Amino acid sequence: MRTLLTALLLAAAAPAGAQIFSPAEVKFLVDKTEGAEAKSQIIYHYFKKDRDPALAVPSWIDSTLDAMLKRPVWQDPEEGVINEAQLWQAPVSVLYEFFELTRKTFLPSDGGQLVQPGALIRDYADNRIRFQMSLDRLYRARLGSSLGGRGRAVMADFDLILREMDSVIDALTSSDAQRYREAVVAVGALTNNAFYVLGRMPRGYAPPEQPGGRKTALVLATLFKLGGIALFFAAFWLVGSLNEARIAKYVEDYKIKSKQWVHDYERQFVTIKVNYLVGGPAALGALVGLLTFDPFGFLIFTGFGIYGGLILPGWLLSNIRWRRGMKCEAQLMDAMILMSNGLKSGIDLVQCLELVHRDLQPPIAEEFGLCIKNYQLGTSLEKALEGVEERVQSRLLSYMIKAVVIQRQVGGNLTKIFDRIVENIREETKLVEKTAAMTAQQRIQAIVVGIMPWVMFFIMFAFQPGPMKEFYFTPLGVCVLMFCTMWIAIGMKIVNKLGDVQV
Repeated sequence: MRTLLTALLLAAAAPAGAQIFSPAEVKFLVDKTEGAEAKSQIIYHYFKKDRDPALAVPSWIDSTLDAMLKRPVWQDPEEGVINEAQLWQAPVSVLYEFFELTRKTFLPSDGGQLVQPGALIRDYADNRIRFQMSLDRLYRARLGSSLGGRGRAVMADFDLILREMDSVIDALTSSDAQRYREAVVAVGALTNNAFYVLGRMPRGYAPPEQPGGRKTALVLATLFKLGGIALFFAAFWLVGSLNEARIAKYVEDYKIKSKQWVHDYERQFVTIKVNYLVGGPAALGALVGLLTFDPFGFLIFTGFGIYGGLILPGWLLSNIRWRRGMKCEAQLMDAMILMSNGLKSGIDLVQCLELVHRDLQPPIAEEFGLCIKNYQLGTSLEKALEGVEERVQSRLLSYMIKAVVIQRQVGGNLTKIFDRIVENIREETKLVEKTAAMTAQQRIQAIVVGIMPWVMFFIMFAFQPGPMKEFYFTPLGVCVLMFCTMWIAIGMKIVNKLGDVQV
């Protein structure tokens, strides 16, 4: 009854003896050579082995059809095993039937029967259900990468066709002849688009080059790279020649500085060969640069390695001094209590220092032992203690040494001075530990800000070396890397400053 009512309403909406589609739209839909119906039939025959030899078929189909016919991708209880080609044929055959249904609404002169669309609502609904089932099979079989990379594009067109089929049924239900016409024409346009997708190369496809073309391009690219490297070294040599005296002076200054570093390391009771500290990072940078198999990458990593080797000795020395000073501060209170008790028992200051050297652990025992040796070799006790202050980076130890020096110059009760300093150290230690706990988050944030970007950089470089090299081994990539390094350093400095509380 509902179907009959819909047919009557559509019949009333259209003049007698007339059809809903214009002649141009009829030709667009069912033309024997260019119509959407013909395109759907051609797509169907693409996936047949025994097709008409006169049919123009894209070259990629013949190269993949045998594999598609042999590849089972679906198991149906009624149809049995379905191969990949048959699974693509199913929705196309339903599309062909859709245009055959639409043809019935045309004039007899156009091969139709002038049936009112409302009378075909059940046929359209059945056609839509079968099209959805065939499309679901394509998705479940995961054929997005099928058809030589065109599968996802064709399935996207099929999704849109399914929506337009819904619009066809809604239009027939609501007796909207205009909407029905637009939805059918849209199905035809999407069918044509799927046909054109199968006929052209997929996105990102690079046509095969002529024999020898790729080799010639690689040779030219290599020659340009080698030429650029040669120009770089020539420019470097030219700058060096023009500034030879300045560079020689810098080298001599660096040699003197290296000898001073060796002496400073020995004063920290550490034996290190500075040439290893300088050459190690440079050699490591050159090795990593060689592993990139890129001349520009070799220059970048070698430059970073040389820079790291030049700054490593000074940075390591500062770190060793700071850590040694922190260890001395941790032992200072015990040392002062031991010296205070020794002074109370009647021994002099030098014997108290010997007591600390004998009974406590390094590093404070080593420092006071060196102080006693210098005193025994003729250095005044004040100068020997100032040597300890110079070697050890500790503010609290400096307070103690200054107190001893002042007491020996102007007099006073050294035992009470030591007791007062011990009390101050105890209170200051509590305050330092409290502030360290309160600023732990800022210090951890500074570490994360400084380390995580580089960790992610090396992870991405390990998993995707090609794209990373294509960007970072260019002048723009180097500028971006230097810009990021600068701002990471600024961020670490700011976050560290937020957590730097002076006690």
